[in-house]
Amino acid sequence: MRKLLYLCLSLSIFFIFTTTVCASDCVAYNSMEYLEDGSYFTTTVTNNSEIATLFSNVRSGNKTTTYYSRSGNKLWSVTVTGTFTYGTGSRATCIKSTVSTNVYSSSWRITNSSASKNGNNASATSTGTLYRNSTPIDSITKTVTLTCSVNGNLS
Repeated sequence: MRKLLYLCLSLSIFFIFTTTVCASDCVAYNSMEYLEDGSYFTTTVTNNSEIATLFSNVRSGNKTTTYYSRSGNKLWSVTVTGTFTYGTGSRATCIKSTVSTNVYSSSWRITNSSASKNGNNASATSTGTLYRNSTPIDSITKTVTLTCSVNGNLS
């Protein structure tokens, strides 16, 4: 009986000091970057979730950059997903970084992708390559960096 009481007490303490707040698909901002040939990138930051514990907070989010032709056709995208701890000390820390890509045009392929983390940044780099008759004719490399502030704000 005593073990059951200790178990219930332990679980109660855990749930009292742990709160989960999910803000699924909460878009923080959008931006656009135009290139000389008229093509452009759009970038969106999305907050996925936040977990608050007694000692620190954990924030997860995505930053997606999508490449469009000058006529507005969606061609490919690269997304970095970062998980950060914040609220303990003078800055946030990235604890996990992953990359994912999508291709929306049969003429384009992603030929290289990587993810990295450094300090309070999660980064992903991808190269989109344009093919004509199975021959690569052009490529564009894009790096996307998701940053977490000491207060848990993603940018």
